[in-house]
Amino acid sequence: ELERRRQVADGLREILALINSNATLDEILEQIVSQAIHLLNADAGAIYQLHPQDGILRMQQSLQLNQELPQRVEVALTADTPIGQSVRNRQPTSTVRTPEVAEERNFGEEGFEAVLSAPLLVKEEIYGSLVLYYRHHHTFSEEALSLMSTYCDQAALAVENARLYAQIERAAVTAERNRIAHDLHDSVTQTLFSASMIADILPRLWQRNQEEAERRLRELRELTRGALAEMRTLLLELRPTALTNVPLPDLIQQLADAVIGRARVPIHVELQGEAELAVGVRVALYRIAQEALNNVAKHAEATNATILLAMAPEQVELLVQDDGKGFLLEQISGQCLGLSIMQERADEIGAKLSIRSQPGQGTIIHVSWRKTLAA
Repeated sequence: ELERRRQVADGLREILALINSNATLDEILEQIVSQAIHLLNADAGAIYQLHPQDGILRMQQSLQLNQELPQRVEVALTADTPIGQSVRNRQPTSTVRTPEVAEERNFGEEGFEAVLSAPLLVKEEIYGSLVLYYRHHHTFSEEALSLMSTYCDQAALAVENARLYAQIERAAVTAERNRIAHDLHDSVTQTLFSASMIADILPRLWQRNQEEAERRLRELRELTRGALAEMRTLLLELRPTALTNVPLPDLIQQLADAVIGRARVPIHVELQGEAELAVGVRVALYRIAQEALNNVAKHAEATNATILLAMAPEQVELLVQDDGKGFLLEQISGQCLGLSIMQERADEIGAKLSIRSQPGQGTIIHVSWRKTLAA
C-alpha cells in the first residue's frame, strides 16, 4: 500500500512537471490517461471532449482502444452510458456488466466488463470526461473514485493552462500586429507621402530651377531608399527567423537607411571586417543598434550620426554616435529611451555596454563583445 501511494505521488508530480513544460496538450492528456490506466488497474482509457453545438462527446485521446468502432469515437451526451451519465450528473459513474446491460454498446464489442467515467470540469464548465475500461469484473472503492477525480483535476489544469497560453499568444500577436501597423503609419506611410509630394513638384521645378530639382531628386531617392529599408525592417519583425539568415553588416546598413529616410538625418555607416557570429550574438547586436538608431530618429534632434561596426572572429565593436541634444543619464528612465532593453540585450551575450551623453553634446552608445566574455 505504501509503495502504491508513492507511485501515485510520483505519477502526479510527473504530470505537473509535464504541464509546466513545453509539452502539447495532447501529450499531457496522453500521460494522464496512461497514469490512470496504470494506477487504477484498467485495461484501456480515453478522454472525451464535449462539443456543445451538437451535444456529442468526441474522443480526444485514448490508449488501448479500438478507435475504428464508431461508438468509441463519438458518444451522445444524452446516451444512457457511463460517459453520458457522468457528464450530465457531474460526478463519477461506474457500470458493471450484467445481463440487463449485456447489449449496451459500451460493453459488447471489445469484451469490457466494467467502465468508470468521471467528468472534466474547467472553471465549472463541462469540458468532457475521463473514461477507464476493464475487461474483468471490477468494483470501485472510494479511494479509486477519489484518485479518478484527481486525474480529472490534472487534466482540467492542463486544458486551462493550454487555453491561457493560447490567449497570451493571441494577445501577443495582436499587440505585435498593432505595433507594426503603428510603425508602418509613422514611418513608411509618411515617408512615401513626402516622396509623392516631391515627385509631384519635380516636373515644374525642373523647368524653373534645375539645381534645386536635382537636389530634390536626390532627396526623393533617399526617401524611396529609406521607405524600402523600413519595409524590409518591418518584414523582419513579421518573420524574426529571417534575422538569422541576413549578415549583421547588411542588417545595420538597412537600419541606417531606414532612419535616413524616416528622420532625414544623414548617417555615416562604417562597416569593418567580417566574422561568423552565433545567432544569439547577431540578433542581440542588431536589437541594440535598432534601439540606438530609433533614439536618433525620435529623440536626439541630431543633424548627423555615425554608426561603426567592427567585426573580428573573437571580437565585435558597435558604436552609434549622434550630435543631438544629449541628456543627463541619471535623469532619464531606462524605459524612455530603450536603455534598459539595450542593457538586457548586452547582458544576454556577455557584452559591455557604455552610454555617454551630456546636454548639448550628443550621445555615444558603445557595445563591446568578446568571445571569451560570452563563453
